[in-house]
Amino acid sequence: MSDTPHTSYIGSVICVAKTLDAYGFDGTAELVDAGIDIHSTPAFDARVPVGLLHKAVISRGGRKIDPLFGIKYAGFVNPATYHAFGVMLTSSTTLRAFCMRLQRYWAYINTGDSVEFDGHGKLAYQQIVLLDLLDQPYEKLLHESAWVATIIKLIRMVSTPKFAPQRISLAFARPEDCTGEYDAYFRCPIEYDAQSTVIYFSEDDLDTTLVGGNAELARHSESLVYNYLKTFTEVDPLNAARMALFELLPRGQFSLDMLAESLDKDEQTLSAELKRAGTSYQQLLGDTRRELAEEYITRADLTVNEIAYMLGFSDCSNFARSFRRWTGTSPTDFRENMKSH
Repeated sequence: MSDTPHTSYIGSVICVAKTLDAYGFDGTAELVDAGIDIHSTPAFDARVPVGLLHKAVISRGGRKIDPLFGIKYAGFVNPATYHAFGVMLTSSTTLRAFCMRLQRYWAYINTGDSVEFDGHGKLAYQQIVLLDLLDQPYEKLLHESAWVATIIKLIRMVSTPKFAPQRISLAFARPEDCTGEYDAYFRCPIEYDAQSTVIYFSEDDLDTTLVGGNAELARHSESLVYNYLKTFTEVDPLNAARMALFELLPRGQFSLDMLAESLDKDEQTLSAELKRAGTSYQQLLGDTRRELAEEYITRADLTVNEIAYMLGFSDCSNFARSFRRWTGTSPTDFRENMKSH
């Protein structure tokens, strides 16, 4: 719970207006009444106060809006809705990469709220509820159902329209008149009145190659998202170090002192920040190399030797040993296995 001013990306606002239209309201006019004029904002990089957006939905729609708002909202979402963020997610080569990026960059869509991915299939959403909306029973239902429905839709766009998670937990009461629609949309067991809103994936699903994946496009879009985030919020030090490694690895200049220098810090400060984040330079280096390796290996235009060079390995054999340690197989066998699926 917080009264701290947070902001939402303009794409979300436009989809809210379209969803209100679907309920028979004049969505644009309702937002203007709440203090949001979507026609006076820039085309792609505008942000609006979260409080105004939430109040526009709760106060203007009230009980005339039913528990299907979130699912209807997701119907208006596509990757372009979120500009570079949407392209980044839907270009990810695996569901694991999708979830990791969602966690790192959720502030692009909504500052204050958070997404946490545990690396083993649990993707959790935590919504900031404004103090003056605490007594609104639909507040969590509308926004958290919209989050779940949107994430599932984006995943289905790059995997298969039939995709379903193992199960989901929703941090709001069962919408008695709409449970059939929820079952039909999510196609998995649903827990209501949960402590938090969570999507659960199987380990196999996390590492299945996504048919819409494009590692090069995902990495380029991630850079755009990262640079945009820096213009309005504080960047997580761990992610800043990770992004710097992306640039340093192909140059072979990625020692701790070089990484610290690229971030305009000294070694002691960087080491302390990494320790507070629960990691170290060596662990960050290994994790970053592994993440990049599993994306680069999906690219048919890169040889194994080229990937080894791009990750800063002195020779291909060192890379192959590390790759086998990470994945249990060689780079070549990994690629062959991908072709057979």
